[in-house]
Amino acid sequence: MWARWFHQASLAALAALLLVLAPQPTAATQKFGPLQLSGNLQSENLIRTPDESTFEYIMNRNIAHIQLDYDWLQSGKFYNKYDIPFIENSHLLLKWRGVYDSIYDTTPGFIQKEDIHGRAYLGGTATIFQALQQAGKTVGGTNLLKLSGLSDAERQTLKLENELREVYADIKFRGLPLTVRAGRQEIVWGETDNFRMLDRANTLDLTWHFQQEIPPPAYGWDEIRRPFFMLKFLYDLGDIWKLSQNFVEWYWNPGDWYPAKQAFLPRPWGLPFLNPLTNPFDGAFINGLCTTSGTTVNVAGRMVPACTQLLHGTRLFEQGDYSHFGIDNSQIGVRYHGITPQAIEFSLVYFYQRWGGDDGTNYAPLQGIERTFNQKVDGTTLSHLLAKGIFPAEFIAPYVHSFGASANYSEETYTQTVFRFETIYDHGIPFFDLGKITLVDNPALPGVTKKDMWKGMAAFDRPTWIKMLNKKSTIFLTGQFFWHYLLDNPGCQGQAFAQISPTLANGKPNPKRVGQSCLVGGLDLPDAGLGGRTQSVAFRDKIRDWETLFTLAAFTFYRGGSIVPVLGMAVDPVNQFSMEPFWDVDYVLRDDFVINVGQHYFVTPRGHSTPIFETWGLGGLNAGRSETDIRVTYQF
Repeated sequence: MWARWFHQASLAALAALLLVLAPQPTAATQKFGPLQLSGNLQSENLIRTPDESTFEYIMNRNIAHIQLDYDWLQSGKFYNKYDIPFIENSHLLLKWRGVYDSIYDTTPGFIQKEDIHGRAYLGGTATIFQALQQAGKTVGGTNLLKLSGLSDAERQTLKLENELREVYADIKFRGLPLTVRAGRQEIVWGETDNFRMLDRANTLDLTWHFQQEIPPPAYGWDEIRRPFFMLKFLYDLGDIWKLSQNFVEWYWNPGDWYPAKQAFLPRPWGLPFLNPLTNPFDGAFINGLCTTSGTTVNVAGRMVPACTQLLHGTRLFEQGDYSHFGIDNSQIGVRYHGITPQAIEFSLVYFYQRWGGDDGTNYAPLQGIERTFNQKVDGTTLSHLLAKGIFPAEFIAPYVHSFGASANYSEETYTQTVFRFETIYDHGIPFFDLGKITLVDNPALPGVTKKDMWKGMAAFDRPTWIKMLNKKSTIFLTGQFFWHYLLDNPGCQGQAFAQISPTLANGKPNPKRVGQSCLVGGLDLPDAGLGGRTQSVAFRDKIRDWETLFTLAAFTFYRGGSIVPVLGMAVDPVNQFSMEPFWDVDYVLRDDFVINVGQHYFVTPRGHSTPIFETWGLGGLNAGRSETDIRVTYQF
């Protein structure tokens, strides 16, 4: 295997060298009248350094982008010859992306030794064989924590991508201040960098590299947004009263919507635990209630009782209880834009769409059937579901009303600084509530309560002369402060509340739990291991009233812009001062060839002796995921 990996790496290095030595083209973008063709080739290589003595090769993602722009209709004429009624101009765009990640062929032997709970899966060397043997079952198995543990079919699917990312038409109507964009597209609203608020028309694919896409735009959010088929309208209102550049923009997604895409171990990026439903260690489908299921599955060569699906045919992080293509999966958004006489550019925004789950909110993705005092736990409801292999909970993506605003202002007189602001109010986000009891009690799955959240961001951007560091160019400083505030958070009545049994001996709800309320995150639910063992400590991830984060970054230009260093840090002061310091350097070797080298560190200065559950993905979700990045881009 090592020889094969070395051979693949050598081929990648040779390809990069050939690109450097290739003759320089006369132009990076090819133009043929109204037709324009452009694109690039990238090789993204990540080396993870979970500690000072370990490095792991986790990505060799080779990417091809091709973009075709066609101004097919200009001044109301097609081909400068044929008159087209009602349309003044129209533009077509097609953007394709192909990907090959060689690690799914070379399967380097890295293992993420701990999950989000701080537990090691049998010292980081767990196999199905060892786990089942501890439960008294002697069967063969393969290693679940390595990429080699994935099946050939799974690795074949994961290593390749062939996607038409965007294909749409822009149409400007004749005699009307209206422009329509129709097709598969990304819609970007808002003022934030790196963490999202108003940028939510498209959910994210978090299986590639979670959300650490720094620095954009060369390798930013555009790579991990999930494009959807949408209709976007922009109506130019002109000047109104004292406001200039007024327009109304709105979009309609008629059913082509998916929640944020997630992955589990052993994928190198995504949520840092094995699939919570299907893994043989503590998966809910194989343990707990499902040990009495009427269906069986093959676990390491042995047929065992197990559930096979969620309620209503839903799929975790994929599909809720609604038709994918239809009015019950329709999303809408509206934005009003204007500029005041004081040069304050602002937008007012409204969204009505399903909850995507990718802005850092610690929400509840599963909802179990709520238990009542008169409900028989062993009656027809639960036994009927388990007989058919149905786990009594469903994946949820409820509709949420969101009201937001953004603004920016360039203050030139005193500070020479651009100030940015963004805020949003979400109504009806689902959270796990320990005061609500469901049929899932082994291990316990809390019920769901919907709450409102207020989120915001205040930022500044300022070019600053620091002659000691750069005599020829300014240093661009940018800082952002984010906050999340949960309204009407009931709080928990002591740590002991989580240890109170949800039911009495007769199966009825425990009145000491009913009526109380305590919101908890979805990353620290109890689990049932093999043999029915249940995680002894859970529900430590209490939902706070406030979560905050700030970022600070700087970049500048050397050698006429051919060297661009970036230095920055993201800090979560609430959760043990979790931090992500990072640096990146872009070296423009030629106009069409760029090399980027950088390092990102995830650190917890107070130590990591206890699990950290935090909403921003610094000290908890990404613990141990410090990395070195080497990226090569050839533009054509």
